[in-house]
Amino acid sequence: MPNRLLISPAELGRANTGLRLNKYVDRENPEFALIAQRKVDSAYEMAFRRWEAYWRKREEECVLCKGRVITRMIVGLGDENVTENGIRLSTTYGTPIIPGSSVKGVLRARISDTDGRLRDFLFGGEDGDGDAGYASLQDAWWIPESQSAFKVDVLTPHHTGYYSGDGNRPPSELDSPTPVPFLTVRGSFLFVAEFLSDDPDGQWKRFFRDLMVGALERDGVGAKRSSGYGRFQF
Repeated sequence: MPNRLLISPAELGRANTGLRLNKYVDRENPEFALIAQRKVDSAYEMAFRRWEAYWRKREEECVLCKGRVITRMIVGLGDENVTENGIRLSTTYGTPIIPGSSVKGVLRARISDTDGRLRDFLFGGEDGDGDAGYASLQDAWWIPESQSAFKVDVLTPHHTGYYSGDGNRPPSELDSPTPVPFLTVRGSFLFVAEFLSDDPDGQWKRFFRDLMVGALERDGVGAKRSSGYGRFQF
């Protein structure tokens, strides 16, 4: 049996959350409750302020929107992870991010023009060929606040044997529920869309802001959206 690298609780409390989840978490006892108590550190606060200030200086050529998760959000649930319930975090800071590609997918889905010309103009071709679109979506950063970004949630399948592919074991009312904890995200995010050409009248900025706010409020982003996760209030 290979030796495990033992990390003290104090060291784990200071560890990058993403590194802790990917390398040092105990699969049988992931201690999500302890991870959910982790507050943001000063290094991330300073990085976020620099990042926000950079885009504020360029507000003439981009759209900035601050939105707050109404309930919970989980992005990257299907990512490879030792606990089999992934979550998308910044590699550097271990804080939640929403990839620009995820936001782009939500916005593309809201545009219903049949020939796709508006979608291709705003975001480029769906297959990645041709010129870049008019708008470039940045990764959305979590806005630092006093409480933790994380909250523990539980998924409780009742027929684990049946779902695991055991054809000889049909679902039964006698099956015991199996609680499966996983981390979700709460709090606010700063969304940034950069325009790659001039918009002297500001018409495209207004259209894109309405599109972004409407899509994230009505449709949300991430996993379990049909259950109400991932919707924002602006």
